[in-house]
Amino acid sequence: MSNPLTDDPRTAAVAAGETISLSDDHKKVLLRELGPHEVVRALYHDGWGYAVLTRKGLILFRNLLAPKATRVTGPLRILRRAHGMFDSVEILVDGKPHKLHGSKLDPKGELLEAAGELLPSGSPLRPGGGKRSFTWIRRHPVSVSSLAAAMLIAGVSAGPGQDDAVATGGTDRTLTVPDFRGVSLAEATAQARRGSWRVAAADASSAYRTVTPAQAGWRVCFQNPSSGGRAPASGTTLTLYAVPKDEPCPSQLDGTRRVVMPNLVGERYDASARALDDLGLGRVVRFHAHTGQQLDDRSQDLGDWQVCRHQPEAGIEVPVTTQVDLWLIGPGVSCTAPSPTPKPKPKPKPKPQPKPRPEPGGQATPKPKPRPQRSYDSTSGGGTTGGDDAGSTSGGSSGDGGSSGGSGGTIGGVGFGQPCSPVGATATTSDGRPAKCFMGRDGAARWGYNSG
Repeated sequence: MSNPLTDDPRTAAVAAGETISLSDDHKKVLLRELGPHEVVRALYHDGWGYAVLTRKGLILFRNLLAPKATRVTGPLRILRRAHGMFDSVEILVDGKPHKLHGSKLDPKGELLEAAGELLPSGSPLRPGGGKRSFTWIRRHPVSVSSLAAAMLIAGVSAGPGQDDAVATGGTDRTLTVPDFRGVSLAEATAQARRGSWRVAAADASSAYRTVTPAQAGWRVCFQNPSSGGRAPASGTTLTLYAVPKDEPCPSQLDGTRRVVMPNLVGERYDASARALDDLGLGRVVRFHAHTGQQLDDRSQDLGDWQVCRHQPEAGIEVPVTTQVDLWLIGPGVSCTAPSPTPKPKPKPKPKPQPKPRPEPGGQATPKPKPRPQRSYDSTSGGGTTGGDDAGSTSGGSSGDGGSSGGSGGTIGGVGFGQPCSPVGATATTSDGRPAKCFMGRDGAARWGYNSG
């Protein structure tokens, strides 16, 4: 069965880091009580109930059978810092003390102390404080009279315009809260301590990294109490919220971490992936620099591939939830894609000849053979050869066996372009057109149209 606190980003860190187990009813009430972006920082035992610390304050669960959430407005009133076998921190809620302990994320109660202020020992807000003060006054009347006289003399000697000197000189004096935003965390801590402040430090982003007040390499983004206000000099904790110096401050307290995108062009992919992971940019998608196709590092080793370009570009501030796209190319290959080589067009294929259609009987009709052309030639008998149909002749035939053009006879049934003899002989074609034997350029005599 899944844990709803693990699945919710507001409670995922405390579900993974704390050993205190809440019932299902407590988990449901807690998730309903939390704001949309209110992240839980620590979980404590509170007698038979529980206490949940967020950046917005404290939530108490008193009823184990039917849990009900109660908000505690800040700052918390600390009665006693971490003490005893359980390092319990005692706080005051509605005039009643609560001892909180058992957190793995805040074992010494430092987060609780940073969220509140220690009540002075003589504060009337402490349980029984008024009664103890009255008993002391009743038992020490001489001391009370002497103290009253001293205070009266001090008030007279101060004179007009010296009220602040009296107020700041006593145990209950107030100080103006300095502004440490943008200052190195270590330097801000040193200055605050010289000014009698108790200092606590915390991560300003939603990463909730562990940071100590004197830690080097961090810069202050926010502080509590805010600068310019007035706060008691004793018992007030100044909390400085910081991030590493090379990391931009979040837009608000508990906001998403922001980092500056590094320049990875020309770097190996394995080194680039480590650099992005160190910054918290874990969502990386890889593409081929030439084809643009997405690459899968599980099917091939991309460690020695080169980064050609990336998005976002270098120098841009981005939240750590941003996806980084890398375009890679193999080792020894230029990032610039080569020009495509044109492919030769294929020669057109000849159209196939249609096959003969089969007869209804199933056999294809044979293609008829071409009929041979008649060939005519003069013979000694005046007849014709080379054809199965002899053309009719009229007139006499010459003595050399050819048709004589001067004899007035003509040969019938010849065809244009057929060989003829002798040159000058006349004839008629099968369709009745006049023909004459002409000598061609190639030296061969052929029948042609007789236009004369």
